[in-house]
Amino acid sequence: KDLEFYTTPFKYGAPPHGGFGMGVDRMLMFILNLPNVREAVLFPRDVERTGP
Repeated sequence: KDLEFYTTPFKYGAPPHGGFGMGVDRMLMFILNLPNVREAVLFPRDVERTGP
């Protein structure tokens, strides 16, 4: 009941909404002053790393 004002519009589809998610990897990049976010990501996605 407390969140009914929020859940009611979702019965008719997703209303326009937005958000902000910085992520731990980007925060770590700024804290460690790294030049690229790929250096802070645990498993970076790269063309050269497509295989196991």
